[in-house]
Amino acid sequence: MSWFSIAGIKEEIRKIRWPNRKEMSRNTTIVITFVLFFVAYFFLTEFVLIRALKLLGIGG
Repeated sequence: MSWFSIAGIKEEIRKIRWPNRKEMSRNTTIVITFVLFFVAYFFLTEFVLIRALKLLGIGG
C-alpha cells in the first residue's frame, strides 16, 4: 500500500489522462444517444403492454 500516502496519491494523480474537448463531446453524444434510445424503448414497451392488457380485459 505504498500509494496510501500523500506522495503516492500525488503520483497516482499525475498518471490520470483527462479527455480532451473532442473526446468529451464524442462521449457525451454517445451517452445521450443511448439514454434517448432506452427512453424510447421503455416507453414503447410500456405502451404495447398496456394495450395488450386492455385487449385481454385486465387493464383499466
